[in-house]
Amino acid sequence: MSKWLDAANQFEEGRNSTDYFEVQGSLGAIEKIQTILSKTFRQLIFLLGEPGSGKSFLLHHLKTIWRDELDVLLIETPFLTPLDLLKKLLNHKGITVYDNDFEKLRIKATELYSNSNHIIMIDEAQLLSAEMKEFIRILSDSKAFWFILAMHRSEGVSILRAPHFKSRPHRIIELFPLNIVEGKNYIHRELVRIGYGEITDEFNNKLIVKAHHLSQGNFRNFKKIFYHLFHILHYTNTHNKEKYLRPSSCTITMAAMSAGLLND
Repeated sequence: MSKWLDAANQFEEGRNSTDYFEVQGSLGAIEKIQTILSKTFRQLIFLLGEPGSGKSFLLHHLKTIWRDELDVLLIETPFLTPLDLLKKLLNHKGITVYDNDFEKLRIKATELYSNSNHIIMIDEAQLLSAEMKEFIRILSDSKAFWFILAMHRSEGVSILRAPHFKSRPHRIIELFPLNIVEGKNYIHRELVRIGYGEITDEFNNKLIVKAHHLSQGNFRNFKKIFYHLFHILHYTNTHNKEKYLRPSSCTITMAAMSAGLLND
């Protein structure tokens, strides 16, 4: 495999969460969440960010770093009914549910989690039904549960305007776009990690700024540009396309087009 394909693989979406790149916004979010968990009563925490801002990656990272201190339940597919959620909560505690007595299950789950050092994280929470949002609010009102609801910023702001959420205790943590320095540090770190530190010299500030501009600071799209860029460079080098053998403003633009971020 060529060094360019090796580099492309390093930027492929869906990489292991243990390789989490802690940009400043995420470091701040982690610190705020940990402070809330240690100093306040149990309530809802809303994690808001634009699509691609790293919410899902952050939840997986939190699950990893908290595995020895908290009982973490991460729900990635929020298409649940209240009964489904209660069963999932009980199953997570090792309890097999044999009946559908809703109130009995709710009381059991509340008892178990009120005495548990836990966190329940729900990704893409903007997809929860109105019934589920209301039920999570009810569970939160019991003061027995810690919830982190990760959702797109616009939908989250709309949900928080609803009276039954606005009037209840909650905290809001926002993820913000990648800045240029963070983007440069990320590219350099990932290339050094796979032994291609010499490639970092190919990416001057001008190229990083261009990639940042084309991605609009969106972490997912920033990664996509470099994933496609290294595939392009693999092709141009194996086919001896002399004008496009190295990273350049032109190949960065081609990568953004390949990633669907620019029209032809």
